[in-house]
Amino acid sequence: MARKNMMKVPMPVHVDGSSSTYPNINMSYPEPPIYRLPVELLQVVFLFIIDDVPDYPSIFSFGETTISGNFACPPLLFTRVCHLWRAVAHSTTGIWSHIKVGLPRQFQLKPFLPSLLQSWLARSGSQPLIIRMERVSPTDNGHFCSSNTQLLEILFSEMTRWETVFGILDVFERSENFNAPQLRTLECSWPSDVTRFNAPNLCRVRFVSPLSAVIRSRPTATCKHIRHLYLQSATAAVIHSSSAFFPHLETLVVDYIAPDMGSRSHPATYSRLESMTIPLFYHRHHRDPFIELFRELRLPMLQKLNVLGDPDTPEVESIMTALALAGSCNIQVVDFRPCLWPSARRTNVYIHDVEPLLSVAREVAVCGEVVACRALATT
Repeated sequence: MARKNMMKVPMPVHVDGSSSTYPNINMSYPEPPIYRLPVELLQVVFLFIIDDVPDYPSIFSFGETTISGNFACPPLLFTRVCHLWRAVAHSTTGIWSHIKVGLPRQFQLKPFLPSLLQSWLARSGSQPLIIRMERVSPTDNGHFCSSNTQLLEILFSEMTRWETVFGILDVFERSENFNAPQLRTLECSWPSDVTRFNAPNLCRVRFVSPLSAVIRSRPTATCKHIRHLYLQSATAAVIHSSSAFFPHLETLVVDYIAPDMGSRSHPATYSRLESMTIPLFYHRHHRDPFIELFRELRLPMLQKLNVLGDPDTPEVESIMTALALAGSCNIQVVDFRPCLWPSARRTNVYIHDVEPLLSVAREVAVCGEVVACRALATT
C-alpha cells in the first residue's frame, strides 16, 4: 500500500489582517519504484550485482594500519540501505556464497571481524562456497600470524561446502585432513603430502608453484579425476611425467616451459588430452624446451594447439620441428595468440608464413579467427 503523507497548508493572510481557511489537503507521495519491486526480483538484482564484482566480494577493507568490515561495497552495502534491503539481503543465500578474505599482516583483529566472517558464511546457508584467500601484506618471517589463524579456522570449518577456492601458497598445509567433497576448482600450490587430499569432484586445478615435488609422490584417486590443469611453470620432463599422475587430462595450459637443465624427457602419453596451450619464443635460446616437450610425446586425441607466440616463419618452423618429433597426433587447429601484436596486425597475417602448418593441422587461426584452411578433398 502506498504511504499517505498529510500536509497541512498554512492559512493565507490578507493585507487587512483577516485570514481565510482552506481545508486540509491530502498530498499522496507514491513509494519509490524500488520499494514496489517483488522480493524475488530484488534478489535477482542483488545476485547480478555480486556476479559483476571483480575477484569476488571482499569482506574486509584495509587501511595502512587498520582493518574493518567492507560495508561500502556489496553485499554488506545492501544491509545499510534500508530495513527492506537488509531483510532481503540477509535472506538471499546466494550473495553470501562468494567471498574474498584478505589475510592481514601481524596486528590484532577486533573481535567483531571474525564474528562478521562467521555471520557472512552463516547467511550463505547450505550454498556451495567460492572463496579467494589473499595475503594483504606478508609478515617478515613468511608465517601466518595469530590473526590469520583465527580467520583460517573459520574458513576451514566450512571446508565441506567449498566448491571453488583460490588460495595462497601455504594455506592448505594447515589442515591435517583435507576433506572437500564438493570442491571442483582449486588454485594453489599442491600440498606436500597429497595422500591426505580428498576431493573426489575436483576437476580443475591451477598450480602457481613448481610441480616437480608433486610428481615425486604417489598419485591418488583425486589426481585421476582432474580434467583441466594449469601450470605457471614446468619443464618438459615434468610435463611428460605428469601424464601418469593426471591420466585423464582433457586440457593443459602452461605459461612457461622452463629449461630441463640436463634432465631428459621420457616417452609419455596423454590419452585424453584434447586442448593444449603452450608458449613459444622465437629466440633460439628459448626454443629448445618447446621442441623437447614434443619429443616422444603421444597425443592421440589432441584437437587444438594454442600457441602463445607470433604466426611468423621462425615460430612456424619451430612448431613443424616439434610436431615431427611427437608421436601419434591429429591436430585440427593451431591457434596463435600473439602477445605483443596490435589488433590491426592480427588482421594482416601473411598467409604464406602459416601455410606449411596445414600439413599437420586442418586450420590455422589467430586469436580464434581462422586465417588458413586445408582444402577439402573432392570426390
